[in-house]
Parts: sequence; C-alpha cells; structure tokens
Amino acid sequence: MRTQLRGLLSPIFLLGCFFTVFSQEQNYIAYYNAYDSEVGIENTGLYQGEVYEEKYRTINEQTQFFRTLDFQKGNVCYDGQCYFDVDLKYDSYEDEVLLKLISSAGGGTLRLFKDYIDSFELGGLSFFKLTEQQAPGLNAYGFYAKAMESPTFTLYTKYTKKSFERKDRSSIYYEFLEGPSEYVLLHKGSYHIVNTKGNIIDLFPNQKRQIDRFYRIAKSLRRTDPDQFQVSLVRRIETLLNQSNKPVEE
Repeated sequence: MRTQLRGLLSPIFLLGCFFTVFSQEQNYIAYYNAYDSEVGIENTGLYQGEVYEEKYRTINEQTQFFRTLDFQKGNVCYDGQCYFDVDLKYDSYEDEVLLKLISSAGGGTLRLFKDYIDSFELGGLSFFKLTEQQAPGLNAYGFYAKAMESPTFTLYTKYTKKSFERKDRSSIYYEFLEGPSEYVLLHKGSYHIVNTKGNIIDLFPNQKRQIDRFYRIAKSLRRTDPDQFQVSLVRRIETLLNQSNKPVEE
C-alpha cells in the first residue's frame, strides 16, 4: 500500500521532497498517515537509526537544540520515503535529527542516519542536505534551512552553535550559544558559498559599488540580525540585476 502511495506522490514529494500546502498534496499526506497508522509507524522504514544517548549535561534553556529542547511535530524525507507529523528535534551543534519513538516501540529517542535524510521540515522551516559536491568549499555537508526563494535565487542558511563548558559545585555542564550562520546561494543552477562580502562581490562584480553601499547602510541590521541582513542583501542584488536587465526604452 505504501509503495503504491509512493508512486502517486513521487512527482510531488520525492523530487526534492519539497513540502507544500496545496489541498491535493494534503490529501496525499492524509493517505500516508493513515497507512502508517494502520501498519504502525514503528514498522516503517523511518524506524532505522541509532539509540540516542545525551552527550552533554545542560541545566538551562541554552542547549544544543534548534530553538527548543522539546520535540515538535515535523516532516522528514528518509531513505526515499516521506513521513509527516512525527516528533522531531534538530541538534544544530552536532547537525543531527532526532526522532521520538512511540511508547509501544519502547519510547526513547532515535538518532536518524544522516545519510538517509534528504530533507526535513521543523518549526516552520524546510531544511535540505547540501554536500561538498554540490557546493565546493563547504566545511562539511549538512542541513541548511531555506531562508528565501525567488525566481532568481534560493538562499540557504546553516545554523550553528558554540559550546561552553561550565562548572557548578559538583560537576560539569554545558551551555550552547548561537554561532555564526553559514550561507549558500543557488543561482543559475549552481551553489555558491556567500559567507563574506568578498564572496558576494566575486559572484556579482558588476554590483560591487551597490554591495559596498548596502553594507554601510545596513550595518546595524548586520550586527543585530545577520541572517535577516543576508536575506535583505540577496533581495537587493536581485532588484539590481532585474533593473540592469530591463530593456532600454527608445
């Protein structure tokens, strides 16, 4: 049954596993969930991974997890199949996706195999796995959130965290703070690392003057919200490119 549904869904979901909100697709999601409920989610291909053991003792909300320590309902495309409304959380320090096991399967937490994950959706964001082969120069392959998409660009953001070892009266614990994000820009079918102003200017040398100007004007935004700064910069470059490509009226 799930194989038959997979055939129906492949044009929509398995080509990049993009999650959308069209009503027809929601019907397919309902079919998937109904099938998983019938056979038991624990009997599907999603329940492949390693038992997760916490490596870091934390005592406050400054953990290694993306946005929240709690599991959230999310979607994941795993080993060629897509699963919906499952309990996930994302360790943005280790770059790992965790799945909460249902109680009938023993409870606990499963660390999903990274190589099996094509994409996942969590907290309103869609994450995609990018590799060094796709974007030469990446420090390592990993999960990047789609920060913006337009006819010209798709900007991906990789969230990171920094760890700090602390001591209380009797033991050691860890705190994790937000680290510098990394950025990849998809333009004309190619992925480009755009972590610095130099990266951007190398990619768009004809816009150097305007890029320099944007850095001066938006320096406060860059300091307070570098992720939004990067989105705004890419949108500004798109506007400049569109203006330069307009035909001259006679």
